[in-house]
Amino acid sequence: MVIAQMLFCLPLILTSSVQAEALAPVQLDEVVVVGRRGAARLAPERELGTEEIDNLGAYDIGQVINRISENLGLQQPPLVIVNGRRVVDPRNFLGFPPDALSRLEILPQQAGATYGGDPTRRVVNIVLVPEFRSRDGLARASRPTAGGTSTLAVDARQSQLKETDTLQFGVEAGRTTSLRADERSGVVRDNPEREGGTLRPATQTAAANLSMTGTLGDWATSLTASAQEQRSRFSSQVAGSVLDTRQATSILTASGGVSGSAYGWSVRMGLDAVAIESRQNGVSDLTARNLSGVANLSADRTLVDLPAGPMLMTVDAQYSHARTDTDASGQETAQSSQALDMRSGLTLPIWSAQQGERGGVWGDLLVTLGGRLSRLDTAGADGQGFNAGFAWTPSGRYRFTGQWSRATDAPTRDQRFAPALYGAPQTVYDFRSGEAVEILPLTGGSPDLRAQDTQSASIGASAGPFGRWGVQGNVDLQSTRSTDAIGALPALTPATEAAFPNRFLRDATGRLFAVDQRAINLQEIASDTLSSGLTANIPLGGAAPGSPRRGSVQVSISHTWRLADRLIIRDDLPTFDRLSGDGGGVSRHQLTLKMDGRFGRWGANLNAAWRSSARIRRDVGQDGPQDLALSPLTTVGLKISTVLETKQAETTEAGRRRNDGLRLELEIENLFDARPDATLGNGLPAPGYGRDDQDPLGRTVRLTASRRF
Repeated sequence: MVIAQMLFCLPLILTSSVQAEALAPVQLDEVVVVGRRGAARLAPERELGTEEIDNLGAYDIGQVINRISENLGLQQPPLVIVNGRRVVDPRNFLGFPPDALSRLEILPQQAGATYGGDPTRRVVNIVLVPEFRSRDGLARASRPTAGGTSTLAVDARQSQLKETDTLQFGVEAGRTTSLRADERSGVVRDNPEREGGTLRPATQTAAANLSMTGTLGDWATSLTASAQEQRSRFSSQVAGSVLDTRQATSILTASGGVSGSAYGWSVRMGLDAVAIESRQNGVSDLTARNLSGVANLSADRTLVDLPAGPMLMTVDAQYSHARTDTDASGQETAQSSQALDMRSGLTLPIWSAQQGERGGVWGDLLVTLGGRLSRLDTAGADGQGFNAGFAWTPSGRYRFTGQWSRATDAPTRDQRFAPALYGAPQTVYDFRSGEAVEILPLTGGSPDLRAQDTQSASIGASAGPFGRWGVQGNVDLQSTRSTDAIGALPALTPATEAAFPNRFLRDATGRLFAVDQRAINLQEIASDTLSSGLTANIPLGGAAPGSPRRGSVQVSISHTWRLADRLIIRDDLPTFDRLSGDGGGVSRHQLTLKMDGRFGRWGANLNAAWRSSARIRRDVGQDGPQDLALSPLTTVGLKISTVLETKQAETTEAGRRRNDGLRLELEIENLFDARPDATLGNGLPAPGYGRDDQDPLGRTVRLTASRRF
């Protein structure tokens, strides 16, 4: 607690010291400052140029970041900064087309603390072109090759960017028909009681959004507003009869903020408001209305210029308030919460390669320190945190990073107050009866959730680029321990049901028909993971000197190795080793291969994923004949795109070529129609793992047409 409080006092102490020791100004005849536009405070671990961004085949910047997150295996979305700086609301820029980007930088692990965010989150820096304008439209249709359901979606948006002034307006709509059990013959044959039920719900969505940024005097302004409506319908077997359930969710959001300089600090202030109404009729009747607001204040400044570079200070504060009113079958309840979270951090350059003889030998070394205080209106939710990290670059091609953090994290608003809604039916294996059953999963918030204490440590190394292909590699080891951990209900085994009997709903005959899957507190969750990756950018086709090459292929291979994955429900129960099958079914190895290429007007994207076998034990600590043995699974996706008609191509100031012709994409998801499969421990086929039980869609074909107008 003392350390965290000292970090919040440092700005006052150091600012006063700097002002007292300030030297008299020196006037120079001429100063020429050369810097890279949009560069971040830290050298990137990896950088994507215009060609690599184009190869991803994304529709907007948000999709680009999603692809990067998948390649990195991130468990939570990265913190997005724009042109090397934090902005009030980065969502204002994520809807722009990818050719509004001049480059994208993936920063090292400790950048989250450097920019005042969660030290466990990665940071992505998007660098925009100085000027951009477009009107884009898209239409998409998809359908499984086995038939039964189809999806239609349209999207239109107008984007405008000039330095710090942006304007974007967009609308989108989509419709998906339901997939019924009788449209998959194997499902009804193996589970006759599912006839008339729904395997996938029918959905309809519509949304509109408006965002703009500008200036007001010396301050930059930001404004975002959006509206969304989603409806769904599904049928399920309840008490021997088919029951229709309808759900609808309406969401209105508005946010605004300003950023600028005050008293030597770079300051950002923002307000967010969200109104959500959820309605359900069928298996249970419910109406829930949620109003929430968040106020953010963040600031950073250079405290002092050290020989190795500037020492930076960041301060962040966030206050949130939420209220939920629920009417469930005539029974009304009201719940509210308030939370305050404050963070502070220091970035200390220890030595620099440009510092002289010492720096030339040791390269660059940067250390980050941070503290955190939080308060929630729930007993036991007050907490503190501390984090430390380093980034060492002995040479331009080799980088080493380390990060340690410990913090008390309160449950999110959704984890506590999201409305209790039943989802579409699922097929699960009931260990108690030894048969496959259809259940309704209950999702939503748990108001009684307690805060969790999490300690994490990671160390990583990366190298590259090397050679003509720009080969880069990385390896990271991460260890996480959470006590009073907020997590999902473990696998549906007898041990789990004995620990949480109220979470399993059975009828008078003992048949399982619903499972409460809302988040719970577990005594401890611990995991150790080793991740590695390799990327290369292979040029295609020859080109005359001074002219751009015709194409390239970006290859990315990543591997995740779970070294340990354990959980403890409570003291009187044994430890669950999830890798061995206790309360789990967790694969030890996962491997992905991504190839994104373009040659002339043709583009291709290949995505292959493999996971190793896993096991779900019936009894904790021992294998048995009634266990579930999950088979390895490999899925492959392929997308091919081309421009059918072309107009005069334009070159932006960032050197990007943009083609306004009609673009067609043919995408095949799950190319080889692979499905999850399992056997029992005695080698017999496992109930609930027929061809269409776990994945009734299988191979899906998607056709997309888009054009710039």
